[in-house]
Amino acid sequence: MVIFLLFISFLLNIASLLAIVILYSRQNRFLNMEKEQEKMIMELEEVISTYLIEMKEENEEFIRTFNHHANNDTLITDITDSEKVNSTPLQTNPNWSGAGYKQASKAYKQSPKPQMEAAEKKLEVKPTVKTNEDPLIQQVLSLKKEGKDIEEIAQTVGKGKTEIELMLKFRQIM
Repeated sequence: MVIFLLFISFLLNIASLLAIVILYSRQNRFLNMEKEQEKMIMELEEVISTYLIEMKEENEEFIRTFNHHANNDTLITDITDSEKVNSTPLQTNPNWSGAGYKQASKAYKQSPKPQMEAAEKKLEVKPTVKTNEDPLIQQVLSLKKEGKDIEEIAQTVGKGKTEIELMLKFRQIM
């Protein structure tokens, strides 16, 4: 009888060790999968932010060329009929290559924000701390600190909800 109980005990010990090994391997697979997903999320965020910045640069370039073209059109209408001027079509910059995240973010921060200035005058929001950050970011941060939700902030500053979410996510405030 003792041999039978000893044999059962031995089998139960082997089964429990096997279960521990299986659980350990599953846990390691789960942790590795989690790390890979975090890397993928970080890469996706970086790609999306770079894409948004490049899109913003393209939009600003288009606005500049459009304003330049519009200014040329007003000059053309001011000229008398006897003086005809051939207007050149809008040309895109063939040297633009999407120069990377740092250069794009630097250009984004340096660009003038006429909509932002109008929104600040309308709301009379004054940044309390003078930093090198964009006034839009300062306004979004101050509105978030006031406890407003993302939709209210987006409506206040005249930007999209997704853009506000990205700003706050990159500042780790959301």
